[in-house]
Amino acid sequence: MDRLTLQASLSFVLLIAAYLCLYYVIGKRTRFSRYSITVLFVASGTPLAIMLALDSQREQMDANIGLGMSFLLTWAITGLIFLLSLILGFIRLKRR
Repeated sequence: MDRLTLQASLSFVLLIAAYLCLYYVIGKRTRFSRYSITVLFVASGTPLAIMLALDSQREQMDANIGLGMSFLLTWAITGLIFLLSLILGFIRLKRR
C-alpha cells in the first residue's frame, strides 16, 4: 500500500467519523437531517475522490497541486465538522 492510498483512506475514514459525530450530536434525527448530512458528506468527499481518480490516470511523476488542495479542503472540512459537533455537544450537555 503506497502512501497516497493510506492518506486517502485515512482522510475518508476521518470524514465519515466527523459526519457520524455530527449526526449523533444533532438532537432531532429526522429524515431531513439524515438526507442533508448524507448530501453534505458526498459533496465534501467528492473533490478528493475526483482528484484521486484523475491522479491515478496521470503518467507523470511531478507535483499535483490540485490533489494537494483537495486533500487540504477535505481536512479543513473534517476539522470544521468535528469542531461543530464538539460545540453542539457541549451546548447540549450544558442544557441538561
